[in-house]
Amino acid sequence: MQIKENILLAPYTTFKLGGPAKYFCVSENQEDALQAFEFAKEKGIKTFVLGGGSNILVSDKGFDGLVIKVSNKGIGVLSKYPP
Repeated sequence: MQIKENILLAPYTTFKLGGPAKYFCVSENQEDALQAFEFAKEKGIKTFVLGGGSNILVSDKGFDGLVIKVSNKGIGVLSKYPP
């Protein structure tokens, strides 16, 4: 996984609006997500998890933190309820 800087968010939303994310990465699996959250924790910055990009408007000012674009395929079961 690669964390990039100053990536425009407009291409990732259905309305094609939005300024840059200070940091941006694409998470394709659980390990990527954990690395991204660890990066944000080390830097002391906010995080935002972005799914498909619908039902969201991003300010032209962008996001002053890490945007994690979720791009994993499939669904997995982490635990069963009730046990």
